[in-house]
This record gives sequence, C-alpha cells and structure tokens, in this order.
Amino acid sequence: MFSNSNQNLQNQSNDMKKGTAEDQQDDTFLPPRNAVHPTEKEKWLRIFYRTLLWLFILLVVGLLVWGWRKVKGEA
Repeated sequence: MFSNSNQNLQNQSNDMKKGTAEDQQDDTFLPPRNAVHPTEKEKWLRIFYRTLLWLFILLVVGLLVWGWRKVKGEA
C-alpha cells in the first residue's frame, strides 16, 4: 500500500521535473522565420506603389504643361 503511494509521488515529481524542463524550452524559443528572413514580396510591393505614385505625378505634371501650352497658343 505504501509502495504504490511512493511510486505515485515519484511519478508526480518526475512529471513536475519534465514540466519545468518544457517550460524552460518554451521560454527560449526562436523567432518566426519571416522575422529572420523577410520576404521579397514586401520590397517589391513598396517599389511597385512608389512607381505608380511617380507615374501619376508625372501624368498630372505633363497634362498641366500640355494644357498651359495649349491655352497660351490659342490666346
């Protein structure tokens, strides 16, 4: 009767030791892969949006210059 309870106590203490080892492993985890190696997708997306912005700005400037020349030529 006592030997069975002693085994239970030993098993519980072993489980507790395993739990603390697992907790320690959880505390020292590696960062996610995308944090260490960022994707090229974000880089190309930023370049794409900046290119679109500059094309729009150039279009507006070009239309303004074309409009001023047209108005000056007809006046």
